[in-house]
Amino acid sequence: MRGAQGTLEKNVTLGVARRLKGALEARLGVRVILTRDGDQTVGLDERAAVANNNKADLFLSLHANASPRPSVAGAQIFYLGLAEYGEQAQKIARGGAESLPVLGGGSRDIDVIVWELAQARHIDQSASLARLTEAALREHVAMSGRALQQAPFRVLVGANMPAVLVEMGFLTNPQQERQLASDDYQNALTQSLLEAIIRFRDSALPVRAGAAPVPMTPQGAANR
Repeated sequence: MRGAQGTLEKNVTLGVARRLKGALEARLGVRVILTRDGDQTVGLDERAAVANNNKADLFLSLHANASPRPSVAGAQIFYLGLAEYGEQAQKIARGGAESLPVLGGGSRDIDVIVWELAQARHIDQSASLARLTEAALREHVAMSGRALQQAPFRVLVGANMPAVLVEMGFLTNPQQERQLASDDYQNALTQSLLEAIIRFRDSALPVRAGAAPVPMTPQGAANR
């Protein structure tokens, strides 16, 4: 996506992701994996696969937003909404097991998580991370009127760890487009996200201790 003044979303998201990677590694000593570190396209499911294959503690998807109304501005945070995925997702979120048939009749319960519903068991932690991210961002940048929401974003569904999607601002708002392209605003976003991750680590729902990867997906919002 491109703003009216030529600012590319992919450049903004990658810029913030690289800054945050450096800040997290320096401050927390964790290993941070970017799903892309250049001008390439990574599919939605592939982004979650990168996180899952690296046994990540957190999944953070960075985006810039768009609206038909150029006056709309502000950052937003999303975590997965389960309503679109029906009773199976609700059962997984409650910690229920799948019942599988066994030879000779009957069935046995087994902990099977369908790939597309992996995020369901992490909804509570994702909600906690989303709330902390919203609070940290509010200290540094302007927020949308509906700053914290649930939505069925495909990029979040397969992530087998706490996961949120951050819309850092609206490229369709001329003033916000200039902000998103600026070092000052990107630094403010970076500081906010760093603080949110630290608070999440220190909360009652902590990230595992040690040098753990924190994949970030700096991809275009059009590819959700």
